[in-house]
Amino acid sequence: MPPSRHEVAVFDTRPFFEKALVYGVQNGIINQDRVAHILNDAPKGMLQIAEYFGTQYLRPNIEEARTRIVNLVSLFLLDRSGGDLDKAARSLRDNTFLSHSRGGSEMLKALWAMPECDVIGSVDERSQREFLADWSLRDLAEYRLTREHRREYHLAISAALWFADNLGVAPASLSMVPVGSFLRTAMLVHLAGNSPPAIPNAAGFVSILEAIRKKGVPAKGRKRIREVFQILPESYQAIARRYLQEVETEDLPRILDTSYPLDKLLEELVQKGYFLRDFDLEDASLFDAAVSKEWQKITGGKTDDDSLLTIFVCIAADMLPKPALTRAVARALIRKVRTDGFQREPVLAFIRACAPHEMQDGLERLWNEFFQEAETYLLDTSDSTLGEALAFLKENCFVV
Repeated sequence: MPPSRHEVAVFDTRPFFEKALVYGVQNGIINQDRVAHILNDAPKGMLQIAEYFGTQYLRPNIEEARTRIVNLVSLFLLDRSGGDLDKAARSLRDNTFLSHSRGGSEMLKALWAMPECDVIGSVDERSQREFLADWSLRDLAEYRLTREHRREYHLAISAALWFADNLGVAPASLSMVPVGSFLRTAMLVHLAGNSPPAIPNAAGFVSILEAIRKKGVPAKGRKRIREVFQILPESYQAIARRYLQEVETEDLPRILDTSYPLDKLLEELVQKGYFLRDFDLEDASLFDAAVSKEWQKITGGKTDDDSLLTIFVCIAADMLPKPALTRAVARALIRKVRTDGFQREPVLAFIRACAPHEMQDGLERLWNEFFQEAETYLLDTSDSTLGEALAFLKENCFVV
């Protein structure tokens, strides 16, 4: 019994172009005149390919070009026919050999243009020529597997951009942001139920976590998630639900577990990947500050120089640290340092013990630069009315 077309497709290791050509000739689909046209066109295409990737004057380039053009034609035929040899043979009969080669080349160019990972804005780092040089020598199985992966990446990125538009986030601000990072954050934002929903900065992220810890996920958050999925395009449903389930089953139990320290929780979620808006240096400092419980407790989340210097002055004067002083307390502080002294080291020790690591060097410089001038004004007993010392504190600290 002769082998079926399906059996040939499975077990025949020849290039698909060759299988389709032989099948077409054997079954009277392709005549000798069409074969002659193919034999005439193939060398022209090979020379063009050899010249594009190197030179047409070296035999190795020509041999490589033969492999490339057969792969390109096979790729196009396989994609258009779905592996059906009868359809592939009729395509060879009705269209030129070089049009099949160009079709395969266009397919590889389209593959190159697709994202190579699920990072928004990602592109293949190779030039199009470098990509074609590589992929025109690969087998069809690799192409099909890679195309499937890249289609999945494209779909995931499209879903993330839909949520970005829904939340008013400019696509340009998401360049090189992993899909999972953004979608995970979007799900948590909707679950938090804040109005209007918005991607948080570091401080807002901390607030969301604290609010959920105190009251759980609000009913309006559950309602909002349902409403979002009602308008979400069907093609994006699966990827979005995957990240929603991840947030609900993996992250929410951690967030709701008040026995789990907030600083540890933040570190864990950051490592896992959450997208935060406007994550500049100041915002990063605020976020890191929240990680240190003692630092957060004393500073109240303040990161501006005036508030921090106010706290440092209090510590140097051996007073309860506060990020703001009334005029009366500031005057009492001046009197105290003139009696008991003004110490540099306790502040440096506080910074090293409590401040986030990334902030420590900058804070030490800030304090050391401030300390010498502060001594001059705060310890100047000739300033009997405390006017100049108070003016100095108002200029450099937070005095209300």
